[in-house]
Amino acid sequence: MKQTTEKVEKKKYGFRIRPEVNELIETHKYMNGDDRSAFVTEAIRRYCADIDGEKNCDILVDRVTSNVRAMTRNDMNRICHAMFKIAVELGMHNYLLAAGYVELDDEEIRNVRNRSIDRVRRTHGYITFEDAVEEERDFGTDE
Repeated sequence: MKQTTEKVEKKKYGFRIRPEVNELIETHKYMNGDDRSAFVTEAIRRYCADIDGEKNCDILVDRVTSNVRAMTRNDMNRICHAMFKIAVELGMHNYLLAAGYVELDDEEIRNVRNRSIDRVRRTHGYITFEDAVEEERDFGTDE
């Protein structure tokens, strides 16, 4: 297979450059094979890509922000819906218990609250109604 090397046509341009910029070119041109022209060409390409990237970055940031807000709003709605359902269940349990235990004194109510706190801590908040009834039956037989 025969390799062909195409010569890229280059045009000569004259620029005025400050001495400190020329010094930067001289100290960094080794990165592109000790060629000033190649170094300046690559530097300009990178700078232009950086400028274009900043323009594109603004668009990307807007899209990401919009997506995060939509996802957050969706998650918040789901959490609020779940909290509403939990509040309804808790209210139902409170009314059922209050109807059955109107005669409890303050000390007994505190004991029930402390047992509930202990159970929530042990189960990381997972308590079914059936588990609570079973535990209450066991507690009643222990007394």
